[in-house]
Amino acid sequence: MGFYFVDPETYKKYKDQVLGMSQSIQINYQEHLPPEKRRPGFSDRQIAEQLGLEERTVREIRIVGEREFYPIDEWEKALIFKDETCRNFAREGLAGLTRKFRNRPKA
Repeated sequence: MGFYFVDPETYKKYKDQVLGMSQSIQINYQEHLPPEKRRPGFSDRQIAEQLGLEERTVREIRIVGEREFYPIDEWEKALIFKDETCRNFAREGLAGLTRKFRNRPKA
């Protein structure tokens, strides 16, 4: 696979829009907002179509922008969370987040 990069001017021009539209930064139902304020993230393809860019260009802008936006400790926490969740699922058939509901009394 070849090397690909977005020129700095294109990156600067579109970074905030791409990150704001992506699934990386979401304002949606996890925050229990009313429906009119929810904004689910879009795929790279959907963002590319809306901004008139190539999907690959959007993907690179998003990936580089995410690295700038989130500090390294956030990436490490996410990896630990995913690892623990996968191990719990393999061991118990439940994701770590659903374990607390397993023995909950039925209403």
